[in-house]
Amino acid sequence: MKEYTIKANGKINLAIDVRKRLDNGYHEIDMVTVPLELHDTINISYLKDNTAETYLFCNDEKIPCDESNLVYKAYKLLKEKDDFSEKLKIFIYKRIPVEAGLGGGSSDAAAILMNLPAILKKKNDIDIYSLAPMIGSDVSFFLNNRPARVLSTGDKLEDITIKDSYYVLIVKPKVGLSTKLVYALYDEMEEDIKRPNIQELIEGLKTGDEEKIQANMINVLTKPATNRVPIINDILYDMKMMNLPLSNMSGTGSACFALSKDKNYLKKVSEVFEKKGHKVFLTQFKLNS
Repeated sequence: MKEYTIKANGKINLAIDVRKRLDNGYHEIDMVTVPLELHDTINISYLKDNTAETYLFCNDEKIPCDESNLVYKAYKLLKEKDDFSEKLKIFIYKRIPVEAGLGGGSSDAAAILMNLPAILKKKNDIDIYSLAPMIGSDVSFFLNNRPARVLSTGDKLEDITIKDSYYVLIVKPKVGLSTKLVYALYDEMEEDIKRPNIQELIEGLKTGDEEKIQANMINVLTKPATNRVPIINDILYDMKMMNLPLSNMSGTGSACFALSKDKNYLKKVSEVFEKKGHKVFLTQFKLNS
């Protein structure tokens, strides 16, 4: 039985600003997002029994493998556009941690949108970019899979240039956070929050100006996230104390990250966080699509 293997990259948000809450419950955002080499792997194969139904399973038992899974939603949308009869087995091998703000579920769905039509040898006339917002706000970014300024509700992308590549240490505490919860907590906040200058951050990345990068690596969702999971603040404090100023929380958390050009130093730091009981991942920017 022929098996197809596709990759689904993770991401980090170097900065996030939330502009306003829309009437439909979504939020208008302005953020800088960079894909990572850290990735999930998805295996797709045909079922011998064509009377069976396509099914999805995963090596992580915490991941629901029903119609709520974003991969299944992507599969269903493609099937609605091109009523194919092939029955498939889709296996997701997770490396990107869940409830971490690293976009694993959205990336998996984007990988299906991009690759399944070719695997099934279907006409390449489906506008997958129009399907992406129906699945999740990060899916459009992963279809592009390049460093970008992400606007509106995630569907407006502007490619950006990054002069220097960085290694990335990701530290994920045991406690996760849901996107819906963190945005709800943000909406309840009344205090003023320091906001990033996104244009200045983009300029810093383009020129390699780390002072500009550091000054504007701000995620306005960090405050509500740390109110619920205080250990996020501890991780970010430890990163700063270990001379990693380019550090932040990604997305709605709970994963934090630190950037450095010194891979060996990040390896040493990762051992410290691992001893504290956190999950750690050492990866790097993915600058080429």
